Amino acid sequence: MKAISVSKLKKTFNGVVAVDEISFDVEEGEIFGFLGPNGAGKTTTVRMLTCQLKATEGKASIFGYDINKDCNGIRRLIGILPQEASLNELLTAEQNILFYGILYDLPKKVIKRRSEELLSVMGLEHRKNDLVKNFSGGMKQRLSLVLAMLHEPKLLFLDEPTTGLDPQARRHIWEFIKEINRQGTTIFLTTHYMEEADTLCNRVAIIDNGKIITIGSPAELKSKMEKEKILEVEVDCDENTINALKRVSGVKQVSYANGLLKIIVEDRKGLLLDIVKNLSDKNIKSISTAEPTLEDVFISLTGKRLRD
Repeated sequence: MKAISVSKLKKTFNGVVAVDEISFDVEEGEIFGFLGPNGAGKTTTVRMLTCQLKATEGKASIFGYDINKDCNGIRRLIGILPQEASLNELLTAEQNILFYGILYDLPKKVIKRRSEELLSVMGLEHRKNDLVKNFSGGMKQRLSLVLAMLHEPKLLFLDEPTTGLDPQARRHIWEFIKEINRQGTTIFLTTHYMEEADTLCNRVAIIDNGKIITIGSPAELKSKMEKEKILEVEVDCDENTINALKRVSGVKQVSYANGLLKIIVEDRKGLLLDIVKNLSDKNIKSISTAEPTLEDVFISLTGKRLRD
């Protein structure tokens, strides 16, 4: 049975299309990523699939339960980590866990066992009696994951789980996600971090402006750029130069950020010389080729950077 099955799902708000007839399946046991910029429709999709928002059109099911008819059945099977943590900061970590356990109608013995297990895995056992208001952002996110996993859901929705965290806290969350997946939990992950999707996901759907552009494993998506090369030029650049480069025959996409010019090109004789000619009055510090990333795939498909 599919963990998630979606067919032509659509959501509009006052005539504005937020999610535009998307279709995809998620296999039981995989980590499935929704990769796209802010405002692409990722959170709206999660809210429809978790029965927080009614779809305008289309169908979807969670382990066979219809999102329009069987929300009680769905809620028993899923855990949700929303973008905004829903913690009571005037309670301790342990009190938050007890409160959520009661909401899930779990026996106190189960709450205690799961609390000890999860707090230990997340490195929070020594802070269980501390008020949440004194936690760092990374600690609050880890505690939110504990709450989402408390009732041992079959499917866990993670909506931008590492936004705003430092690299160390982000990798701690990644290790936890991989571990619970190894234990059998299916993961639906939304993110705008390319490295996160590349590191964690078995398959990725790239979404932009409410539409799914492509779906595949990170390796499959990057392999679609086999006929293209990526040049990285370390140089101070202006908008006129960027526009001139875009007009060079064989140049597919040009992006510039933090002093690095990234040019996606088709392979043709003399192309590098033409590019250098357009940069002849600039102080070029280095030119190199690069392996494609998921962001390069996104740029190639949409013509814009993932952070736009």
